[in-house]
Amino acid sequence: MKSNEGSFAMWSKFALLGIRKESLLNEKLTKEQIYNKILRRVKGKKVKPYDIEKLYKYVLIKKYNNNTVNKTDSGNKDILNIEEIESYRNMMNEEKYITNLITEKYGKETSISNWQMNLQFLKGHYLEIMNDISVDIDIVNSYIEEYSLIDNMKNCHTIKTRKGAKTFSTYSPVKAREYAITYAFNYNTAKYPSYAGNGGDCANFISQALHAGGKPMKGSNATNFNNWFCRSNHLWDVNKISSTWRGADAFGHYWIKNAVSYKNFDSSYFKDNLKFKKVFSYGQRGDAVSLLNSNGRPFHTLIIIDYGKDDLICATHSRDTITASLRNYGFFSGVRIYKMSGE
Repeated sequence: MKSNEGSFAMWSKFALLGIRKESLLNEKLTKEQIYNKILRRVKGKKVKPYDIEKLYKYVLIKKYNNNTVNKTDSGNKDILNIEEIESYRNMMNEEKYITNLITEKYGKETSISNWQMNLQFLKGHYLEIMNDISVDIDIVNSYIEEYSLIDNMKNCHTIKTRKGAKTFSTYSPVKAREYAITYAFNYNTAKYPSYAGNGGDCANFISQALHAGGKPMKGSNATNFNNWFCRSNHLWDVNKISSTWRGADAFGHYWIKNAVSYKNFDSSYFKDNLKFKKVFSYGQRGDAVSLLNSNGRPFHTLIIIDYGKDDLICATHSRDTITASLRNYGFFSGVRIYKMSGE
């Protein structure tokens, strides 16, 4: 009964703005057209972005029989199924591939959590592995690159601050937030590619928001982790889109070096009210966030856009939302917050 009452109240609110239930549900509209139609009707009116998201996702559930959006997205931000995140599934497939490779092909028992041994094994047997045509060497290289960085910083959990960088003062959290809200559901494919369904679009989307906020693109070598740029909206134009722009792992590599500061918060910070106050005081609007697995590996990317009651509210793609609870995400295994301005 409560669900029906909530739906009625929502439709009543939007009916006053000239948005009719039948026009959204019955017309032959794409997801992009639905979102654009809602935005046009509420333009210039006092409507919270979160209400727009709620209406948009409610329409998708009704219109597409729940095939395009999960019901938990439509209003209950306290529920997070990590398996729904595309980048998480991709990371787990890679982790399982490596452990199966080492255990089944080379006869050395291991597990996902035993990443240091896995890393040493892959490095020590790299030539042998590289010459094996049955091995996906791209997955091996990806694993080595990511865990080599983690190995270098495994004992470092304190704030890292870089001072004297003048470009930091040009960043506008307001503009980054506005971009994230505007394109959270209506992808900006006229300018950028979409990796939804092709590895996950989270890092690509957050990179767009950071750039809209004033973070400058850098370099032209797409495989160099010191570069960060996107100069094409074509999905497979990999030479014009750096791995640090589009990949959660590589995004973390870049911003560890280029953010004003960063800090890791393990899952214990999200399970204790007193400890979470440290997360809340550190994160600000416009800051980027990496969701980490239990080994400290980034696999999902968000941007803080608002403050809730004892929470930081984020926007993200690959579970498109502007109401993501950082507390619920961090409860899984922890996060890394990259401070983007000195404010």
